[in-house]
Amino acid sequence: MLILLVINITEVAFYHEHVLVKEPGTDKETPWHHDQSYYPIDGEKVCSIWMPVDPVPRDTCVQFLAGSHKWGWFEPIKFETQRPYQIIDKENDGKVYQKVPDVAANKDKFNILYWDLQPGDCIVFHMKTLHGAPGNASRVNWRRVFSTRWLGDDAMIARRPWITSPPTTGGLKVGDRVVSDEFPIVWKSDE
Repeated sequence: MLILLVINITEVAFYHEHVLVKEPGTDKETPWHHDQSYYPIDGEKVCSIWMPVDPVPRDTCVQFLAGSHKWGWFEPIKFETQRPYQIIDKENDGKVYQKVPDVAANKDKFNILYWDLQPGDCIVFHMKTLHGAPGNASRVNWRRVFSTRWLGDDAMIARRPWITSPPTTGGLKVGDRVVSDEFPIVWKSDE
């Protein structure tokens, strides 16, 4: 399935990447969360791309709550402990952070999206979309994913009341447009 979303954007900066690995027989689930509250980034033209390098059957695919990017901000949690990040900055960033809903106990209340994927397929989603992933019940197949973050022309460095992950700001200050040697522009409109 191809979904084309057109937004008025003049440039795209690369933010960061990481590799996600679930070995065969991994029971640990990835907790429900959205990405943007982990990062020192504000803006609406921001996305994550989840691209598997192994076939990913539907039962081990990352899952998304349809429309959740419009539900506001959610507090980040530590994946190991599932506890909220420690607030270290008493100067609030002006946002109200909600607790992530208990999706597992209320699956019938949400429109949960997930797919069968092949290497080279990708899922592009807004960084405020709530998502989580089951373990990898396969005893033989790996689930390896290359995950990247991309920022449009409205993305700015933001204050968060906790240590962000990744903690780097590319030498930029709160309110600065997110473009630097560390966050290079990788595409620019011809207009």
